[in-house]
Amino acid sequence: MVAQDYRYTSEDTLRYLSLHDCDCSHLYYAEDCLVFVMEWLEVLSSHPLNPFPQAHQSGGGRIELVRPRIVSCSIARREGSRVQNVSDVGELDYSGLEFLDYEETDRRTKEGVYHAKMYLIFDRDSNYSDISLEVEYEKSRVMWDAFHGVSWFECIGQS
Repeated sequence: MVAQDYRYTSEDTLRYLSLHDCDCSHLYYAEDCLVFVMEWLEVLSSHPLNPFPQAHQSGGGRIELVRPRIVSCSIARREGSRVQNVSDVGELDYSGLEFLDYEETDRRTKEGVYHAKMYLIFDRDSNYSDISLEVEYEKSRVMWDAFHGVSWFECIGQS
């Protein structure tokens, strides 16, 4: 899906998402954007486009980090402890990932950029085990197709 195929689009709203346990089917660089093609997103109730009082899971989605620059990136191989360091965002092209951690810092007032740290693991069929990525970017775009059920973490403790 390309950007115009999504029903919901917002800019600089990553802080209103929870990406923990969300699957990323493809991570790649194109047209001056680091693109995350997502199987789903967890859209928090505080997101400006979420009309619900609770976080909801979206359908398929896409995250674009505009004009990204890698601060640090290490990708571990499954076999042994070989780690590949990546410094060029154009080298990022991986499939079958799952977000375990994502943290964004807004540094726009001081440095004119956003800053994010993320940790993702690869699926079992990959030659890689995990990726630790720290990146700076000018803005972000978040897109998704629909709202589905209430997010899993909203249901914890309810019987």
